[in-house]
Formats: sequence, structure tokens, C-alpha cells
Amino acid sequence: MTKKILAAAAALCALGAQAQTASLYGLVDMSIVDTKAAGASSRATAAQSGNMTTSYWGMKASENIGGGLSAEVTLEGFFRANNGAIGRFDGDPLFSRNANVALKGGFGTVALGRITNSLFANNLRFNAFGDSFGFSPAIRLLHSNPVGQASGDTGWNESIKWTLPTFAGTSVSVHHSLKGNRPGANTNVSALYARGPISAGASWQQVRRRNGAPGSIGATESDAWQIGGAYDFKTVKVFGQVGRVENKTNRLEYDHMGVGAAVAVTPAGKVLVQYNQMEPNNARRSRITSVGYDHFVSKRTDLYAVYMDEQLSTGKGNAFGVGIRHRF
Repeated sequence: MTKKILAAAAALCALGAQAQTASLYGLVDMSIVDTKAAGASSRATAAQSGNMTTSYWGMKASENIGGGLSAEVTLEGFFRANNGAIGRFDGDPLFSRNANVALKGGFGTVALGRITNSLFANNLRFNAFGDSFGFSPAIRLLHSNPVGQASGDTGWNESIKWTLPTFAGTSVSVHHSLKGNRPGANTNVSALYARGPISAGASWQQVRRRNGAPGSIGATESDAWQIGGAYDFKTVKVFGQVGRVENKTNRLEYDHMGVGAAVAVTPAGKVLVQYNQMEPNNARRSRITSVGYDHFVSKRTDLYAVYMDEQLSTGKGNAFGVGIRHRF
């Protein structure tokens, strides 16, 4: 695995010699978390990686190829800082976050390869805890086991994504994961608006490519949509989202909604609050509430503390964690 990483880095450096820009970047997130999992009879304390943001590293390069066009390469992989292992879990690919090449011009951006799923991106934008798989109620109820119901991984393999140029603060994208020799294909259509203090997004997806996908939430076919919005009052930023997942395999429907806020209490610190619920049409609803404090000690480093309460269909649970993130 080390040889693969060094080879990838060497290839990017060779490209960087001719490109206008090339960069190496990433984020490391570590926390100590005391957890009573939903339905469990005892608690567990562990040092864990990626609870607020999944730890990752990446490389990017771009080249102006003339005629108003540029070529871009993105290679990004997850890792576990608690033990140094590659990926989010054993068997996760080296570049499981993104691995694509793109052409950018007046038509927008067309990317080919493994690309982050737009429904996941919409979900993380419109909740106070962002892309936190450890503490975000929105992410846990939609994209994480055991109760998440938006089937498919947070990144789609063998896909093509066309993002149109932004017009009047609005960008639209179409993302399609090719069928290949699998049972079906995936399709997503999303729109994002951001101007001044207001932002809003809508995303719809159809997942039919259901087998052999690392990180998938169940081997099921599903349709899902979500609408989200946020308003930044400067001292307080509020979030809201609603949506539905239709599990075609099991013929079940799940309505979900969430509200949250990020409140600046010091120039460097914010209180984060988020509530989400997921209600299936055949069982009682699952509810998660998280409250935390995030404090930046520098431009790239922050410390956080979070308490999460889970009232799930599988039982009750809670967790308390303290951690540190560093971006490079």
C-alpha cells in the first residue's frame, strides 16, 4: 500500500512540473468518545478517527490547456488516524473519497471517475455538524448504519458528472454512475443556490447499482430526495432540511427532517445544535439530537466537545466525545 501511495504522489509531482497548480492537502480528526450504542447494555470508551470529519488526504493538479479550457485531476483517500490504516474500513479503496479527471470551460465542468455523491453533499451543507458521521444527526439518519436509508455510498464509482456554470448564484449538476455489468445504474440531479446570507439546495437520486459498492447502506434499490436551506444572521446561522427515501427493494418509505443552528459565542468558538428524525411507514420514528462546542485555536486547528442522544427504533443510546481537527 505504501508503494501505491508513493507511486501516486510521484505521478502527481510529474504532472505538477507542467501544470499551473499542484497541491497536497488533507485533514486529521481524532477524538476520545464514551459511547452507549443504541440497544447496548454497557458503555465503551475509545480513541477514534474521523468523528467530526472523516480523516482524509488528497492531491490536486490543474493545467490551462488553452482555448478557455483547463484539465483537473483530483485524488483523495480516507484513512484512520487511530491505527494508520487506509480507508474508512478494511477493504475501502485507496482513493475512496474522490478519484477523477475533469475538463473545465465555458460549458461548466465535466468529471469522470469516482465522484462524491451530490445528495450526501446537500445533506452535509444544511446541518450544523456538516459531514460528521460520528455526531451529525442528519448524516447518521440518512447515510450511516444501522438506521441510514439512502442506499449507495457517499461516492459513486465509474461515474460522470456535469456541473453547469453558476448563474445568478445557482449551480446545477447531473451525476450518473454507469451500469457496467451490474444490476443497474445510479442517477442524481441537484441544484444549489448561494447568495449573501441565503443558501438553499435540492437533490434527487435514483440508486439501482446496489451490489459491490464499498460503504453502501444495504444492498437495496432506492429513490431519495432532499431539500435544504440555511440563513446566516452572522451571530447565528440556522439550518433546515426535509426529504424522503423510498426503499424499492423492501417497499418502505422514510420521511426525514432536521433543524439546527450554529451560534457564535466567542470570536473563535461556536455552539452547535442539531435535531433530526427519520420516520418509516412501518415503525416508530428514530430521533437524534446533538449539542456541541467547536473552538478554533488557530486558522487550521480546532478543538471540539459533543454530546449526542439517540432514540432509535433499535433502542436508546448516547455518546460524549472530545477531539481535535487539523487541516493541512
